Amino acid sequence: MTDRKALSDKNETPEDVATLYSWANLHGAKYRDFSASRAQTREEARQRVQDAIEEERKRAREEVEAGKAAEAERAREAARATEAARQAESAAQQAAQQPQQDRFSALPVPGQAPNYPAQAQQFNDPGNAPSQAYRPVPNQATYAPMREDSYSQPRENAGRPAWLEQDRAEMASQPVLKAPEDTLQGSRDRLTSRWFALKGVFDGVSAPVEAAPAPVASRAPVMAVFSLAGGVGKTSLVATLGRALSARGERVLLVDTAAYGLLPFFFGARDQRPGMLRTFSPPGASGDAPIQMVTIDPETLGSEMASQEILTGEIAKYSRGVNRVIVDLATASGATTRRLLRMAPMILVPVIPDMNSVVSVGSIDAFFQHNSVAGNRVHPFYVLNQFDHSLPLHLDVREVLREQLGDRLLPFALRRAPAMSEALAEGMTVMDYAPNSTVAEDYGSLAGWVKSLSAPASTGYRGVRWSER
Repeated sequence: MTDRKALSDKNETPEDVATLYSWANLHGAKYRDFSASRAQTREEARQRVQDAIEEERKRAREEVEAGKAAEAERAREAARATEAARQAESAAQQAAQQPQQDRFSALPVPGQAPNYPAQAQQFNDPGNAPSQAYRPVPNQATYAPMREDSYSQPRENAGRPAWLEQDRAEMASQPVLKAPEDTLQGSRDRLTSRWFALKGVFDGVSAPVEAAPAPVASRAPVMAVFSLAGGVGKTSLVATLGRALSARGERVLLVDTAAYGLLPFFFGARDQRPGMLRTFSPPGASGDAPIQMVTIDPETLGSEMASQEILTGEIAKYSRGVNRVIVDLATASGATTRRLLRMAPMILVPVIPDMNSVVSVGSIDAFFQHNSVAGNRVHPFYVLNQFDHSLPLHLDVREVLREQLGDRLLPFALRRAPAMSEALAEGMTVMDYAPNSTVAEDYGSLAGWVKSLSAPASTGYRGVRWSER
């Protein structure tokens, strides 16, 4: 039997568990489970954390709802302000229209009864009418609604148009010519002095042949296609664009500044003839305009510092009678480009979607800004050539160029197609080789953009008689 040490003090807490239970039973005390107490404490702490989280969530929801309410209130305030501005503008327009409506209130409106003034309505009164009531004519023509801007200026004389009074004043200021005597000879002189065709009737001989006056022609707009590096499709763009404009009825002159370029081969030529004006006509069944072409070597025309610019004079000489001039500038030819800038051309730069084009854009803009003529800064336009929508690099390069150039990058691209190279091998442009292809559609968009940017030159023959040659 184990000898247990007797407790000297009954209030002293035993050290081991068995002695603790015996001591508790001996003194009538209740043993407390400390593990259950710790679990209860942990649960209370967890509950406090959970309450704090719920409170934070509730506060966040209230802030979001308050923000939404404030946003809705601001939207309502903006809508009320817009409606008030619209009502004010409508009231101002009605106030501006009121004088004109009062002026023309007597005019009958289609579908409504005529609103005649009081002076006219008094005749409808049987007491005032002498014989019968005044009624509008049944078949009287109605008046169409009148534009407000046509009557924005008040008339000084409401009874007579101002333009008629001006004509009468001019007639009164002119000296009065004495009319020829009303005799046979006087009538003959009067007729022959007015009408050209009646001269031969009284003279008995044919009228003398007159030299036809020169037609009134406007200067043909010039567009130059420039590139800083080769391989961007500059010459094929010039040829295909000229063909697309020819299909739209424009007579185009293509100028090649490279002595031995490929431009003539796009129209069925088998050789190069520098310095000779050539005309390429479409097939007989086609209604397209012919295309003229000339190759000019600037190096044979003297220095660019000469007082009399020969290059621009040659282009002006060959461009007589055409609607538009497109110049294929030699690659990276700064001297030729500076000479051509004297004609104030529109510059189009084809670029391909690669890193070289992104880097060269800044150099091209700097070149044209530095070589502007007479203070007229040249801002070239750019078009993406050989573009493929399925390649991520092409899409990324297009976005970078859009950020650099803005509106100077054309909103469409010339898509890459094998038909471009195949057409040149067949001696034609893609407009004739594959007219229903996507790239032919792209060049049609390019031709429409060119026509919208600068109208073609027109030649008028109004007032010119035909003559027998």
